[in-house]
Amino acid sequence: MGKTITINLDETIEKRFKERARLKYGNRKGSLAKAMNEALEEWLKRDNNDTLKENLRLLESGIEMKKWKFNRDDLHER
Repeated sequence: MGKTITINLDETIEKRFKERARLKYGNRKGSLAKAMNEALEEWLKRDNNDTLKENLRLLESGIEMKKWKFNRDDLHER
């Protein structure tokens, strides 16, 4: 069983979300919770991808550590 949380949503977002959840999962008990879990999971995946992209960007641009400067090619040189 999951946790219960209370959130405040913009009224327009709430109406749109409930309508989409109803269309996808029907009016059954738990359908809103299913839709919310799915939405949050997707947001977390996208946020993680954004973090990974930012980390790769930093590696490709080079990292300066005092007197040493590394870039991705230097780190993976064999």
